[in-house]
Amino acid sequence: MHKRSHRYDTRESLMEVLKELVALQVPAEDVAPVLCTIGPVDLDLLDDCMDAIGFNDNQSVAA
Repeated sequence: MHKRSHRYDTRESLMEVLKELVALQVPAEDVAPVLCTIGPVDLDLLDDCMDAIGFNDNQSVAA
């Protein structure tokens, strides 16, 4: 069976995982470290996506 690779290097993949992290109420400062343990992350694009959903370092991900 083929093992699925997790890459977070497109806007679509990052927005999808950010929605999941919203549901889990992951603090903003934990998002990058958590994703980096799963697979490669485009950190600049992650920052852009986090800005797009209104993230900042003082809150959890909010819908």
